[in-house]
Amino acid sequence: MLKKLQVKNFAIIDDITVKFGAGLNVLTGETGAGKTLIIEAINMLTGERADSELIRAGQEKLTVQGYFDLTGSSKSVKFLIDENLAEDNDDFSDIIIAREVSRQGKNRSFINGIYTQVNTLKNFGKCFLDLHGQHDHQYLLDQGTHLEIIDSFGEDIILSFKENYHIAYKNFMDSALKLIKLKKQQSEKEIRLDELKIRLNEIEELRLKDNEESELENEKNVLKNHEKIFKLCTALLNSLNGQETNEDSLIDSFSQLLKNVSELSQMDKKFEKYLAEAESVYPLLLELAAYLKDYTDNFDYSAEKIDFIQERLYKISEIKRKYGMDIPKINEYLQVLKKEIQQYDNLDQDIEQAQQDYRLKKEILSEYAIKLYQARKTVIQSIEKEITSELRELDFKSSEFKVSHQFNSNNAGGALLEIEGIKVKPLPDGIDTVEFLISLNSGESVKALRKIASGGEISRIMLALKSIISGVDNITTMIFDEIDTGIGGIAAIITGKKLYSISTKCQVICITHLPQIAAFAEHNYFIEKITQDSRTKIKINKLKQDKKIKEISRMLSGMADSEISMQHAAELINEINSMKNIIATDNRESF
Repeated sequence: MLKKLQVKNFAIIDDITVKFGAGLNVLTGETGAGKTLIIEAINMLTGERADSELIRAGQEKLTVQGYFDLTGSSKSVKFLIDENLAEDNDDFSDIIIAREVSRQGKNRSFINGIYTQVNTLKNFGKCFLDLHGQHDHQYLLDQGTHLEIIDSFGEDIILSFKENYHIAYKNFMDSALKLIKLKKQQSEKEIRLDELKIRLNEIEELRLKDNEESELENEKNVLKNHEKIFKLCTALLNSLNGQETNEDSLIDSFSQLLKNVSELSQMDKKFEKYLAEAESVYPLLLELAAYLKDYTDNFDYSAEKIDFIQERLYKISEIKRKYGMDIPKINEYLQVLKKEIQQYDNLDQDIEQAQQDYRLKKEILSEYAIKLYQARKTVIQSIEKEITSELRELDFKSSEFKVSHQFNSNNAGGALLEIEGIKVKPLPDGIDTVEFLISLNSGESVKALRKIASGGEISRIMLALKSIISGVDNITTMIFDEIDTGIGGIAAIITGKKLYSISTKCQVICITHLPQIAAFAEHNYFIEKITQDSRTKIKINKLKQDKKIKEISRMLSGMADSEISMQHAAELINEINSMKNIIATDNRESF
């Protein structure tokens, strides 16, 4: 439950601290006094949107801090531990949640002093706090929310079936998408295969080698300079072998040099290092002479060969430009083409396997879909009885609440299941469509809730729903912002009784304009606007018994100090205290 709330620089709130108690806490005050700001501040602690425009004029940041006792919410404790925000042996009776918003737009959230993402805070808030605001009327009238309401009420029964369904649904959709993709490939097979084979043949015909381009460029350069190369080679060969001259050849001269150095080294060891160097050069001269002889003997020049090389280089250049790759990458791409062609060759087999997998996943999905449907059916039967009972307690004496629960037979596209002979379209949350139906008068058939209920009736129907959820042990605090919309008279007393009954199971914080509801409170708070130092701010006072009577007197007649009104207020409180004793006794006995 919320033990204490501290709010600073929030709209017209200067700096306030409110201590809430267990049971029913009621906030009252004149219209426009700022009661809803308290609810908005609590909302911030559960991750709702916070805007820098809410910062009080002249201040740099707003802060909201709440102290919660969450020992009664096992889901909250588990969340904190799972998110590494608490340890098993921590004290969960004093969990601190804080929000800060600055003029610069910085929005920071903390749980027990640990910085936390707003989305984490929002998920955490769902574990222990439930809020009914003025806009929840539309929430209840929206058929799209009804399945969510059913699942939240029957979470213990439905959750495991829903989780299994989600897994099966994902697997089924993945299988369906894979099959669609393969069939699309099959429809494009001939065109794509022709394209792939043209590319494959084009590349294979060239028989590209990784270093071929540089080798061809070198060979082209040799052929272009063939005359000069042949002349240089001949001159070198003559120098080495002494051909066409009367002089000794370089090889003969070097052989004599080597012989002389060898004799010197035998007489003086200092020449040995020169002998070693000379001996290494001599074989090189012999090898060069042999290479030059073979090179000149086999030197082949033809204009046709140059043309061939240039044409080959052009083809290589064109294919590189076409595919935007160098030769090694083109050769890698060749393997990719072969692999893709092979895949098309195996496509029929792949489609057959994908169809088998699709049928299997479809059977599994159908199995879990039926189980989830049946689980919801069980929960719906229970909810129909409980809400009808709650509505009758809320003075709908002849009411009947039903839930239309059907297969989703909207077959507009997508994969379908066949269940009980009906074509059903699976959705992410099941195969169900539900809608709340109600009859408020005897003899009338049930109709869609959105078509027949007035604002006041919707408030009480929502209260019936909230009354059921209050029995869930995870929710420690329920907040009602003007649940009294559109009601009065005996309905106000009944609503007050129901709020008090809920407050015996969990903490309730309620804003109301009705004295009948305020009289049921165990903790009354009066909110008023005041002017101090030429600035408007709000003030909250927790009312003792005499002040409570005075406030209810004001709510009854508009005259807080009227003797008659004060008397009526005291009588109302006494009568309601008697009702509270009966409710408390009945609730204790039911437990």
